[in-house]
Amino acid sequence: MRNGFVLLFLLLLGVAFAQNGNKIVATVNDDIQVTLAELQAEVNTLPRERLELATTKEGIGQILDQIIQRKLLAQKARALQMDTISIVQNAIERSTESILADFIVINIRQSTTPVTAEEAQQIYTANESLFYSAPSLNLKQIVVATSDDADKVSKALNSGEKFDDLIDKYPGVSGGAQSGSLGVIPLNQLTPNVQGAVQNLKPGEWAGPIQTDAGFHFLEVISRQEPAKIEFEKISEDLVQQLTNQRAQTNVISYVESLVDEAKITIDNAVLKEAIVSQAPALSND
Repeated sequence: MRNGFVLLFLLLLGVAFAQNGNKIVATVNDDIQVTLAELQAEVNTLPRERLELATTKEGIGQILDQIIQRKLLAQKARALQMDTISIVQNAIERSTESILADFIVINIRQSTTPVTAEEAQQIYTANESLFYSAPSLNLKQIVVATSDDADKVSKALNSGEKFDDLIDKYPGVSGGAQSGSLGVIPLNQLTPNVQGAVQNLKPGEWAGPIQTDAGFHFLEVISRQEPAKIEFEKISEDLVQQLTNQRAQTNVISYVESLVDEAKITIDNAVLKEAIVSQAPALSND
């Protein structure tokens, strides 16, 4: 709920910034200005976990401080004529190329015709075998820290001792994994070695010991949930979005390939070889 509020707030904030983007938020030394549009652009670069910064006056103030500090540093660098240094100019050119390339990709994605619900339904119907939930297992475990204890548990289980009684006897690894119920877990979420050990077990059967970083595990299947068909109505929105994203990515790849095909590209392999050799010492020292 909190994340939803944050995203809604930022959406409204973006609308406000778009309408008033040229307004000046701050002026520094009479010649540095920060606009609302720049502040919004900075907010847009925040990772998802830091978006809440933009929902408070203090947080927005921190973001503004970062912009001001960056502008002051850039102003000082220009005063020192650092923007005339070739390595800086090359970096600026690469950044400009990267930004322009990103924007044309964004433009292609945004201009992609969305997949309709009818198209998604047709794809779903033609590939129904792909739309099944993974089988799940309701598991409980005994976990011990040493191979000696693992041998004792194996002998006890093979002699007919009940799994639950051994859970009480071996409650888990001190400060680590604990014996007991693991709940219902989709088979494809288990690690490969655990998946291989339990995937064919029937309720009441067990497998082990299975060694992991957490110790030696014995797993008993309480119940199984076999694969079930996922109805189209439950996944229609996600499927439409996924297929639209795939279509957009295909359009991007096709566009780039067409540019490459139409371009006259000449590669000097001798110079290319020099570039590879020049990197070898740095790579060998890592």
